[in-house]
Amino acid sequence: MARFTARAHGYGLVDWSPAEVDAYASRLLRDHVPSRRWMPHRSSSCRECGESWPCPAATWAGQWSDGMPRTEPHSRL
Repeated sequence: MARFTARAHGYGLVDWSPAEVDAYASRLLRDHVPSRRWMPHRSSSCRECGESWPCPAATWAGQWSDGMPRTEPHSRL
């Protein structure tokens, strides 16, 4: 699969294939979860990084994943 430039959370600009970015986003979504049952308007933190929920990693991964499915590579800067 062709490589392209994308912005990946924690890495900045990367030249990865769409499948590699998708796999990275999936790992972030799997690992970065609320430390307790998340409820709107209640304070919670990420179990993985300890930042306020939703943490930047989960936010980025969710935004990336919302763009799926893709039929051809495109740049997300």
